[in-house]
Amino acid sequence: MATLIDSTLWVQFTRASSSLSAKRFVAAHILSRQAAVAEPIVFEVLRHATDEEIRALRTQFQIMPLMPAPDDLWTLATALGQRCRRKGIAAGSLDLLIATVAIHNDADLVTFDRDFHRIAGICDLRVNLLQPPTP
Repeated sequence: MATLIDSTLWVQFTRASSSLSAKRFVAAHILSRQAAVAEPIVFEVLRHATDEEIRALRTQFQIMPLMPAPDDLWTLATALGQRCRRKGIAAGSLDLLIATVAIHNDADLVTFDRDFHRIAGICDLRVNLLQPPTP
C-alpha cells in the first residue's frame, strides 16, 4: 500500500536543528518502497526551504513516485473543508488538498500533524500519526 509522506516529516528531516535520531526515524519512512509525495506537499516543503535544502529536496522528490491529484481536486477539497467546518474542525487549505490526494490514491498519510487525525474522523482518510522521537 502506498504511503504519502506529509510535509511535517520532510521539515523534521531537513531542519538543521533536528537530532540525528529524529532524522533517522523520518528517513525510515521517506526511504520506504511505498513512500510517495504529492504536489501540495512539494509546494509546502519547498516554499520554506533554503537554497541548499531545495537542491537536496528536489533530488529526493525526483526519485520518489508523485501521487496524482484528482482532476476535481479543488472541488473535492472544498467539499471536505465544508464537511470539516460543519463538524467544528478547522482544517487548513493545504491540509485539505493533501488529504484529498491521499484519499484519491487510497494511500495512508504518514504525518506528525494531529490535524489530519481530526480530518480522518469525518472521511475515508487513513492516517499514520507518528510521535516525533525525543532527542
